[in-house]
Amino acid sequence: MIAIDTNVLLRFLFKPVDPKNPQWQVDRAETVINQADKVFVSAIVIAEMEWVLESVFQCSRKEIYTVLHELACNAKFQFEDWSVLNCALLDYLEFAAVDLSDCLIARTAQKAGASTLYTFENNKNWGRCRSSPA
Repeated sequence: MIAIDTNVLLRFLFKPVDPKNPQWQVDRAETVINQADKVFVSAIVIAEMEWVLESVFQCSRKEIYTVLHELACNAKFQFEDWSVLNCALLDYLEFAAVDLSDCLIARTAQKAGASTLYTFENNKNWGRCRSSPA
């Protein structure tokens, strides 16, 4: 198994080629991932992906959910905690004012036994919330 960071995963999935993303990086990302038996993807990589897809690629929430959900269902990729990721993605789709990172934090906290998540997010539904937004 190998592990990859956000930049490698983005080049593999989207193949962006520009001065910041030269073709050799896209090719190398494809080669490394395609040759691996399994590819470990941490929760931090998933959270960074959401931020890049929204802010750089201008993807909608539904598009981001679709990309990340398809990735989560790909057997080649192993996630830090698939059940947490899956629940966080569903929360992300349901709660429009909440970032994916907050959904991951809430679901990770819930799995660890926390009953409440305190946050300063400027959202009526998330000032003080249950670990699970649902």
